[in-house]
Formats: sequence, structure tokens, C-alpha cells
Amino acid sequence: MSDIYSRVSNYIMKHEMLSEGDRVLAAVSGGADSMCMLDLLIRFCGEHGMKLGVVHVDHGFRSESASEAAYVESFCRERDIPFFLEKIEPGSIPKSEEAARIRRYELISEVSSKNGYTCTALAHNMRDRAETILFNIFRGTGLTGLTGIRPVRDEFIRPIMCLDRSEIEAYLETAGISFCTDQTNLEDDYSRNRIRHHILPEAEMINDGSLRHMNDMAEDVSGVCDLISQLASEAYQDVVRAGSAGEYSIDISRFSGLHPVIRGEVIRMILHHMTPHLKDISREHISGVEDLAFRDSNGRFDLPYGIRAYRSYETICVRKDPEGDSSAEGAIIGIPEKGLRIDLTGLTPGGEPMIIRMDESRELVFSLTEVLSAEAKSGMTSGSDYAKCFDYDKINKLLDLRFRREDDHLIIDAEGHSKKLSRYMIESKIPEFMRDRIPVIADGTDIIWIAGYRDSYAYRIEDSTTRILKIQIADSNTKGEKDG
Repeated sequence: MSDIYSRVSNYIMKHEMLSEGDRVLAAVSGGADSMCMLDLLIRFCGEHGMKLGVVHVDHGFRSESASEAAYVESFCRERDIPFFLEKIEPGSIPKSEEAARIRRYELISEVSSKNGYTCTALAHNMRDRAETILFNIFRGTGLTGLTGIRPVRDEFIRPIMCLDRSEIEAYLETAGISFCTDQTNLEDDYSRNRIRHHILPEAEMINDGSLRHMNDMAEDVSGVCDLISQLASEAYQDVVRAGSAGEYSIDISRFSGLHPVIRGEVIRMILHHMTPHLKDISREHISGVEDLAFRDSNGRFDLPYGIRAYRSYETICVRKDPEGDSSAEGAIIGIPEKGLRIDLTGLTPGGEPMIIRMDESRELVFSLTEVLSAEAKSGMTSGSDYAKCFDYDKINKLLDLRFRREDDHLIIDAEGHSKKLSRYMIESKIPEFMRDRIPVIADGTDIIWIAGYRDSYAYRIEDSTTRILKIQIADSNTKGEKDG
């Protein structure tokens, strides 16, 4: 027993699972693994002055679940350990291993947060990690999948993952600690059980050290993955820009010069921000995004969760697609599909501005100024993409705030030459996916201003101008102008 405790204690310290002042919540089902972990943690926490609590989740799937909860509660009560019982209400989740796992983690995290615990101990063992590695290989995995279950991930620690099941059962027998047996673990209904009952025993017939060798490999691969992650994080800062509304832009010239392994990890890092998990992101998805960098033309690639990656000139844009996610595109800008009518007749020189909300953080501010001197007039001319000044008397007082349409055109010079809005956007290298979501201020098909871009020559200030209309994109929180 002392050898087992010494190994677990060293494993905890090697992976820096616990430190002084930690409050540990042990998730205990009553099975052999969790009872062994609990007994070892009682001793470890006692020696290091740490507080220990226990949470048990009753899934309610089996008739014996109530007795298992009672056993764990009694064990804790006898040792004066705080005990928390959480129940999954029948019918509240699908009756599946995955749904139960997700809900179990949610309940455990809630208990931990409410009661001030700093980490949660889970009772995975060496065999569990080997099963996970094989499961990942069979399903299809990259390097990360070869790490299996990590000893430490976020607030979760796995202090007995250095032990095999046979060692755990021998420890409990010597200590005189009984445990519960979940009969469903003896069935072959789940893929993991088939790996556990058939494949791993065959592996041990080939080499009786196979489990330990797989765990050693997982430790080595974990170190490699940590190094790759560090290098990819540095590359991410150099080649990726996060935009508004959860969009990510990749600089192709820099991205294409990275090592292929780093390129793939950079893409995974982007997708990690955009998806609930990477479980449904395959090697093909990563390659599909990466291949956009080496195309001779623009293109797109579709991924799960309504995500699309676009190549637009020298940039790859990754964003939620509006067709797959109702929160994207038109909903990002607070402008109805048919647009808004803007009535400027209510503006007075020096009076209150008109404010139109564009989205959660931006608004359009319309203000009118009467300017008679040439000096003051020159000061009103703005070269910012986010603030433009116009001759108020040249403008129709009923304008439209909307998105582009087929026949829209823009006056591009003092001679009155016009250009179709679609052609201007192409020549300006505005990414294709953005073109239908840039607001424009228009008089019919005549574009006055492409918000955030350029304005029409037809309405610019002249020597004869006496009233100046200023339109600016402002931060809705500070009302400050965004020059740039």
C-alpha cells in the first residue's frame, strides 16, 4: 500500500496537480477506481493541509444507483468528509453514455463552483487512458488524440492515472475497502467496453507491458503537443486577426510560410474559439481550410457548426455562415433587410444630432452645421473612412440606409464619372462575404457613402457650400469618433 501511495503522491507532484491552499472536490461513483482515489486523497490532503470534499452524481439509470449513493455518503460521513449528492432527473437528458457524461460534468462543476473548491479529482486509471488512445485512433485522430486523457486539464485532475486496475483492486482488498460494480461496464454495448474487454487483453497477450507503454507514449506525445501549441500560439499572434462578430482573418503570405504542423494547429485554435468542442472537426476540415492558402483563385470551404472559410485575395476569412447560423450576417447589423428611411428634415444647424443604431457597439450620427467662412469650411472636410462631410443642400432629404443592390453606382471623380458599386468593391479587394453586409447611404441607386469606406464626389463640399452634413460611425458607448 505504501508503494501505491508513494507512486500516486509523486504523480500528483510531477504534474503539479495540487498546491498549498487547494480545496479538492473528489468525484466518487462508489466504483473501485473512485474509492481507491478517495482513500489516497484522504491521506494526501491530510498530510498537506488541504480540504477535501466528495460529490456523487446519481444518474438514475439503474435500480442500484440509490444504494451506491448511500454507500458513498456513509463512507464520507464516517470520516467527516463533506458530501454532495446530485441527481440527474429521469427524462431530463437522452439515455446515452455521452449525454450522461456531459450532464455529470456540469453538475460536478456547479458543486465545485458553489462551494469554493479549486479543483476536481476524477478517477481515471491507466487502462482508461489506453482505451481512449485506441478509441481516438480508430475514430481518426491527430497528435492530440494520442495523448488520450490528460493528467490535468483545466480544473480537473486525475491523480490515479498512474495505476492499473489490477493494482487498484489489490489496494482496496488490502485496505479492506469495498466498492460497487456497475454491471453495464461488463457489457459490450459501448465501443469503449469492446476495446476494454477484447482489444486490450489481446494487446497484453502480445506484451504484458503494453498498457504502460501506451501511457508512456501518451506522456511523450503530450510534451510534443505542448511544444507545438506554444509555437502555434506565437504564430497565431502573427498571422491571425480577430474581427468583430467572431470573424477571423488569416494573412496568407505569412500563414503559407509556416510549418504544416503549425498551420494545422493555428486553424484548430481559430475553430476552438468558434465551436463548442473540436470533436466534429476532422483532419479533412483542417486540410480544407489550409488548402485555401494555396489556391490560384478565391474560394470557400464549409465546416460543421455553420462555419465557412473564404479565400479573398491574400486573406482567409473564417466566420459563421448566415445560412447556417441565424446570428450571423444580416443580424449582425441592426438594419432591416429592406433598409431604413432616413429623414433629414428634422436636423437644424447646431441642433441635436440624429442617431441611428447599427449594432450593439456602433451607431451612425448625423449632424448639421452652418458654415460661412472658407477657413471654417476647410476644417469640416474629413478624410476619415469613419466620418464624412457633405454639402447638405445637394442631398435629397429622404435617404436610405441599407445594403447594396444590383444597380447601385458611385460617382468617383469631379467630372461625374460613375462606377458600379459591385465593381468598386471588387477593385477595392473587399472580401466577398463582407460585400452584402456593409451599410450604404443611398439616394435611390446613387450611393452617397459606403459606410467605413469612400463617399461620392457628387455631394462633396464646395466653395459655395453653406450647410454641412456630417455623418460619422461612432462607438455607442463613448459617442467618440473613430478616425482611421
